[in-house]
Amino acid sequence: MKKIFSICILLSFLTMVGCVEDNGNYTYTDIDQVVIDTTGRNIQSDYVVSRFDTLTIAPRIIYNGQEISNGDNAPLDYVWTLYTTHSGAGVDYTVDTLATTCVLHQPITRTAGEYRLQLTVRNRDNGVEEYFQTTCKVEESITAGWMVLYEPADEPSSTDIGLVVNEWTKKNIIRNREFWDLYKSSNGAHLEGAPLTVLHTAANLAQGDAIMIFTTKTFAGVNYATLEKIMTFDNLFYHVPSSYDVSYYGANGAMAFGETVINANKVYTTSFMARRNDFFGVAKSGSYGKLASWASATHGTMFDAVVYDQTAQRFLCCPRGGVSLLSFAPQDPNGAFDVNNVGMELLMGDYGNSVNYYDYLLFAKGEERYLAVANFGTRSNQQLPNIGVALYNISKSPDIQNATSWQSAYLGQFVLYSAGNKVYNLAYNQSTEGKVLWTAPNPDEEVTCVRLQKYYSMALHSRIMPYANQIIHIATWNSKAKEGKLYEYLTNPASGALIGEPKVYKVPGKVKEMGWKYAMEM
Repeated sequence: MKKIFSICILLSFLTMVGCVEDNGNYTYTDIDQVVIDTTGRNIQSDYVVSRFDTLTIAPRIIYNGQEISNGDNAPLDYVWTLYTTHSGAGVDYTVDTLATTCVLHQPITRTAGEYRLQLTVRNRDNGVEEYFQTTCKVEESITAGWMVLYEPADEPSSTDIGLVVNEWTKKNIIRNREFWDLYKSSNGAHLEGAPLTVLHTAANLAQGDAIMIFTTKTFAGVNYATLEKIMTFDNLFYHVPSSYDVSYYGANGAMAFGETVINANKVYTTSFMARRNDFFGVAKSGSYGKLASWASATHGTMFDAVVYDQTAQRFLCCPRGGVSLLSFAPQDPNGAFDVNNVGMELLMGDYGNSVNYYDYLLFAKGEERYLAVANFGTRSNQQLPNIGVALYNISKSPDIQNATSWQSAYLGQFVLYSAGNKVYNLAYNQSTEGKVLWTAPNPDEEVTCVRLQKYYSMALHSRIMPYANQIIHIATWNSKAKEGKLYEYLTNPASGALIGEPKVYKVPGKVKEMGWKYAMEM
């Protein structure tokens, strides 16, 4: 009886609950539908691109059954992102936002690797998101070409590097290319300090040495292929200097492998015959005054360095493996000039002459200007008495007092110098007065750098450098328009005469230095 009574009570309760009115809201609203349709759009599940290639992907975006574009009035946001899917030490987990449009049309600047490329379409009204993903493999393409070191127009007092690739600067290319802001693209920001010098030396050529970039405030050694920073100033020395104050860095590669750096008025060298060890030794000792921002690139295998003492106005040398800067032996009084007592200020210098590897130097004596030719390259030691080969008074050469750039021919008997908006050709064996070789198309363009495409190491570079000694690179800066330009001409290597029309490039800054970047696979 008790069980029957309990069941009756339960049934009565359920009957009462069933009679309660349901006040719930059962009105249904359709959710906006977004579809990312890739059918028939030639969109791949995997992409392989060269670094800095522009990638275009245009899916069809369908909103509530209607195809739309960026300009349509739909509450949709678009974000294209690129990120790595790998993990481990040294992996860059940065997520790059490539575009905020429904169609992607952007260069891919990430370094070599495999990435995930994703389009996210978000409905602003309800927060619902749709996704499209594909794989993007990036391969390096920055192997060889003409390097351009410049001060970016958008960030003065900083430094970045560009690369121009065409049939004049790289063999066997498929298409011409140009790259700018490579350092920022690979490292996140421009280098601090104004440009000083850039060099891809011949050391350890088969393995690809670092590209060396010096500015007025810092140094970066970057990977030759990715331009990622791999070396700091401290990495260059066995015993690191207490401060950074570099006035000169260059290769001694015309006849032997080696490098020289002048930091805080101290001379450091490194020498190598097979591969670079990346270390400079201790500073050379000696008694001397203020050193010029120059060192010989032609002194051969018997010297670690040849530099110039501006205070005493004389050359100094350090024998191979030596620890001190020394004077040369007394010179022949019938020589063109005395390297121990030049009596002039050294302004600029460059190497040339494929037979003798001479240094061609611009000196100042008051308002007068002189071209001095020195033969350090074939001397067995500092005791030989006839280093001064020739001395020319070039004071009447036009604009020579205002020269800003200086280059010596490797095959011909001429020197190029720039002043204002002009480049002059000084054929010193014919005349001590230069002639106008080139004038900028715009009078507001100032020539900031002139460089010939020539060897540092003939034994190595002659096999892989295209159009060796036949290309002249002229960089200009228009301060009014805040625009840089690079003009490349084919030239006669014997006379320097320009041939045909130039290749012209816009540079996003003021060029201070240039040089050739090599690759063994060319």
